[in-house]
Amino acid sequence: MLQLVCLPGLLCDAGIYAPVLADLAMPAQSLDLPALDSFEALVEQITAQLPEQAVLVGMSMGSYLALAVARRAPERVKGLVLIGTNAAADTPRGAALRGKVAAWAAREGIDALAASIADGMLSTTRRDDADLRGAILRMATGQGLDTFTRHQTALAARPDQTAALADITCPVLVLTGAEDTVTPPDAGRAVAEGVPQGQFILLDGIGHMPVLERPDLVAQHIRAFVTTRLPQEERAQ
Repeated sequence: MLQLVCLPGLLCDAGIYAPVLADLAMPAQSLDLPALDSFEALVEQITAQLPEQAVLVGMSMGSYLALAVARRAPERVKGLVLIGTNAAADTPRGAALRGKVAAWAAREGIDALAASIADGMLSTTRRDDADLRGAILRMATGQGLDTFTRHQTALAARPDQTAALADITCPVLVLTGAEDTVTPPDAGRAVAEGVPQGQFILLDGIGHMPVLERPDLVAQHIRAFVTTRLPQEERAQ
């Protein structure tokens, strides 16, 4: 049976997808990312947990992993929904910055890190939303600085997947917030244009975390993707 498998982003847990999944009437699971410092090891563990027929949904770090998993197990990944994504690897400067951010977080603490994430990743109109900021802090506290540091190490060394996009033949939906400064719209559009069956949707007034800001809209787009972009025989399995 076709099943949604959802991968959260950096410092996010599986529960971030709960409001999205509550609005979808199909089998689904959301996975916590293992606390590993190797991108390839993360891909291997996630691939091992896949059902036989999956639509992978990934946000931010989860979307980078979803791309790699789809390349590793194309026979099991029947569709991809990528939220706030980028196929490119970090530049040397970007990779070095990850280490500096991890060191800064170790000095300043989890509260300061969560506040920085909220300031940089939420849209301008939702940046002061106490509920959203509280959700980010709760997830960050649950994940912890050790996992954050390990994942930053994994992300800094992740491979560039741009040239391999043409090998991903399943339908792909890319959702990017118009106010996303982490993975800007051009990065998401490039992914959608690089795969054979890509679709790009820009989400007005939303930042890097559409799953938090507008879970209802994310669910709406996933539902439309599954019902209109996947072949009927895949949906029936």
